[in-house]
Amino acid sequence: MSNEITQVKGCEFTTDELQQFHHYYKYDWAAAGLGSAPVSERIDHFVQTVDPAINSNRLQEWLRTMGIVDESEKSEQARLYERFEQFDFAAAVGFNQMLANVYATDDVSKHGVGERMDQAKAQYYSDNVEPLVYSEYKEYKEVNAPKPVCPYQDLWDLKGADKESADTDKFANVRSIDIAQLLDPDNMDVLTVGAINRFIDAAKSAYSQKYFAVAVVNSRCNGPEPVFLPALSSSGDYSETLKAAMRLQIELRNLNKTKPLVFFANGVVDTSTLGILMSTVDIVTSEMFCVSIGSVSQSSQKYPLTALYDWAHLSSHQTNVAKGTAEYILCSPDLVLRSAEWSTLGLGIGFVSHRKFASGMEQILLAASCPPPHTRDALRKACAVESVYSGPSKINVWEQEISKYFAPLADGKTVLELADELRAVKAPWADKYVGFASTAESNNVAKARVAGMQRVRGLEYSQALALELSAAIAWSAGTTEASKLFSCNIPSLSDLLSENTRATPEPQGSGALQNEVAGECPFAKMYRKNPDRFKHVNLGSIADHHSLNL
Repeated sequence: MSNEITQVKGCEFTTDELQQFHHYYKYDWAAAGLGSAPVSERIDHFVQTVDPAINSNRLQEWLRTMGIVDESEKSEQARLYERFEQFDFAAAVGFNQMLANVYATDDVSKHGVGERMDQAKAQYYSDNVEPLVYSEYKEYKEVNAPKPVCPYQDLWDLKGADKESADTDKFANVRSIDIAQLLDPDNMDVLTVGAINRFIDAAKSAYSQKYFAVAVVNSRCNGPEPVFLPALSSSGDYSETLKAAMRLQIELRNLNKTKPLVFFANGVVDTSTLGILMSTVDIVTSEMFCVSIGSVSQSSQKYPLTALYDWAHLSSHQTNVAKGTAEYILCSPDLVLRSAEWSTLGLGIGFVSHRKFASGMEQILLAASCPPPHTRDALRKACAVESVYSGPSKINVWEQEISKYFAPLADGKTVLELADELRAVKAPWADKYVGFASTAESNNVAKARVAGMQRVRGLEYSQALALELSAAIAWSAGTTEASKLFSCNIPSLSDLLSENTRATPEPQGSGALQNEVAGECPFAKMYRKNPDRFKHVNLGSIADHHSLNL
């Protein structure tokens, strides 16, 4: 393949010149001590020390064509528009009141939202900073837009790319919770009880009326394999860690009912903390997001019973998800859920590439500054604008097989029967999938997950949480037989969590009882306290009470 630059129609520069100019543009000016130097000084340095053969006049002409000019050459009009574009609207007092109009329509195209946002910014800037006419600004930008004369232009036309981290603190109406700041300094790879309690305290502080939304981020999501939510710590009393994690889930779900709670999951999520993530569906992911949920993974074998209620009702809450999909996912020996699968399951609201994740996050958080009752709608529309296609899902292609072999698991078919059916299929996919039954450990994980989902489908939400927690504690103590994990009477969630529970005040304005689920049906609460009172009632005839995640 030739490395020669291909000319584009209308280009006034030769191939050799474009190669020289590209070298100039990609030059490391910061390393040369010219990071903030004017264009003329940069050109002199480049000609004298890097490429004496370059024609400085032609280079300057090319830079003007690309919209790059020296400060001394800028007109007063250009300086005005530059000040406007550099103005920090996220910190501008009162600008968020104008955001409702930006997201008030069903048009969530990037062009439509962008134009309405520019109009709102121009109006605010003109009213509060210095006079600016939007129509004149728009005309100026169209006339002076960079000409697409260079084939390499797309390499530097990636606005917002490669920004290391988002500045979440500048959004005064958004409570930002940084997981990296909650972790123990000497144990950053796991979520300890102390870290979880700090997470709970941060969530409680978000009930304040000055916050319109809550964003959960992790500023340590960098490197080739960034971690967003690390594993639960297994040191010490593991049951206390499980209880703390359950209290955090309840607090986050309560919070999500009062205001939007959005996770910016730009990294790996451990299976043990999946219940924390699934406290909301307002989740934005990147290509770095993944969950190794397969039954042979070490994390699944240590903590297999997480978010059982959410998985059990996946198909009923998401109309485009085939029955049996949750069973297919949780029995799979080596499945890794990535952004494409997460979006297909309806568990997230958008995908932003890793290179643009920080800048995309800031655009979404700007929309989250929109006052109630428009906050959640504005946030989701902004996410739709910033999102791109996450790729094909590895689940959709197996929809027929899921309906045939895995849907019956929801109606009572056993995991052993599933394994026998798959062995009889005599197909490569079935031979690979049945690997979950190849070891006792992974087989027990699959059995426990299926039995757990079968049991919680008939339970009220807080009962399901209590059963999940008691089963997880029993599993951590060595009990792996599904019949023993889920055959016991359902314990009280309050009693389970009350042991060694920290004395913390009720969050102001939350209206949520400690160790209870907000909005719980009062009859369900009475049933948990004394099931014998309802022996004469046909509970099967009563519709299930589901706790919806907005």
